[in-house]
Amino acid sequence: MTELIGPAGLLHEVEQLWEQGLPAGDKTGWPSIDKHYTVALGQVTVVTGWPGSGKSEWLDALLVNLMHQGWRTAIFSPENQPIRVHAAKLLEKLAGKPFGPGPTERLSRKDVRELMVHILSGRFTWVKPPEGAALTAMKVIEAAEPWLTTFAEEKRGLVIDPWNELEHFRPRELSETEYISQQLSFVRNWARANDVHVWIVAHPQKMRREDNGKLPVPRPDMISGSIHWWNKADCALTVWRDMESQSSTVDIHIQKIRFKHIGRPGVVQLNYDRVTGRYSEVMDTKVVKAYAMKGAVD
Repeated sequence: MTELIGPAGLLHEVEQLWEQGLPAGDKTGWPSIDKHYTVALGQVTVVTGWPGSGKSEWLDALLVNLMHQGWRTAIFSPENQPIRVHAAKLLEKLAGKPFGPGPTERLSRKDVRELMVHILSGRFTWVKPPEGAALTAMKVIEAAEPWLTTFAEEKRGLVIDPWNELEHFRPRELSETEYISQQLSFVRNWARANDVHVWIVAHPQKMRREDNGKLPVPRPDMISGSIHWWNKADCALTVWRDMESQSSTVDIHIQKIRFKHIGRPGVVQLNYDRVTGRYSEVMDTKVVKAYAMKGAVD
């Protein structure tokens, strides 16, 4: 039922907020990123980037870092199939060792068993659609909700990776832009009502090269569905790397932060280790560019 809430009804909560301060979200595990992006319950983060840029890899690393702070996460990731391979990638990031044979010591069978049973167990679960079927955003949430509800007093997250792998039933009377607006509003309202952080990975709709032949840094409004990916997200991040130079550095562009106590827009560079899938700080990391575009901070 719709309510009207006046200042008198909010006084106690606002005074508490004044005494305690506006809380930042949880740390990401990279101090340079924490200055710009922290993870708060009840919010939606959109992550974009060109194919092969490493957006899912970086998100996996973030989830492992958050796990150490007590987070539990449900994952819908049709592109990370089979699920056992996705679990192996998480184990690499957790242990800092390759899962298979490589240039350094690999995870032992004992390591795998202990990490799966004593560390990952209860911290992650995967939403697997029926064979040959696709799920809508609502169905993904319905599938994950019973598990997430089990840990209602804890910090919880939900990953949809990627958005374009969902089943979309768009009514004829709705434009794509209107449909995206409705769907993102539904996900955001659910996240707020249930105190769950939702990450949505979404691909840019087309690859437009600059005059120098390089791919530009994609923005949220380049995702299919246009500006609503920017409007509806609480936070919007782009993972970008120069795929032609084979560099091990990755740029994390924090393009939108709705609330200033959560962070601020900017760019941070991380090193990526292909052997373990881990990301680490670049020495003397500085903000490359501060975003001052309209709508970057609402």
